Amino acid sequence: MLDKSFQEITSNIKNAITKTQLAIMTDANKKLVNLYFNIGKTLEENSSWGNKFIDNVAIELKLSFPNLKGFSVRNLKYMKSFYNEYKEDEEFVQLVAQLPWKHNITLMQKVKTKKFANGI
Repeated sequence: MLDKSFQEITSNIKNAITKTQLAIMTDANKKLVNLYFNIGKTLEENSSWGNKFIDNVAIELKLSFPNLKGFSVRNLKYMKSFYNEYKEDEEFVQLVAQLPWKHNITLMQKVKTKKFANGI
């Protein structure tokens, strides 16, 4: 049988590892959602390039980052929509940045109004 203090020590180490892993994933997700918001802003600000602008951006990104996923035409359009949805409230962007990207897309598609219970 293992010594109880050894079990406590290893349990504390495991908890620290798990806590750190979660913090790293959460921070990475926030950075990714903020990147997507900024890409959306860039796409919106340069929409005067025409209908194929996003298509061409997607092609260029695929050529530059062939092993990187998440920059398809569809996802770039989601980024632009995400920016347009929340551009007036960057504080709210920081709140939704805590959610995974897929959840943000679902929220944009399902929620029709930004009114909340507290009247904001």
